[in-house]
Amino acid sequence: MEELLILKSLLLKGDIPGSLAIVEELAEMSRKDIIKTIRSYAVILLLHLIKQQAENRTTRSWDVSIRNSVLEI
Repeated sequence: MEELLILKSLLLKGDIPGSLAIVEELAEMSRKDIIKTIRSYAVILLLHLIKQQAENRTTRSWDVSIRNSVLEI
């Protein structure tokens, strides 16, 4: 939120280079959040797939979790 206020201030001052730097910073933060989310779902997916393989069985909750993880990824 603070970055948006800074961006607004820079734009109102006409500081285009400073504004672009803030936009790049926001874009990088967004990419990191996306990667972090994908990693979390991948860990859940792998855990349940490993459990299925190791225990040679499945449960409804594992199946739902696997399906949801795949959809989110």
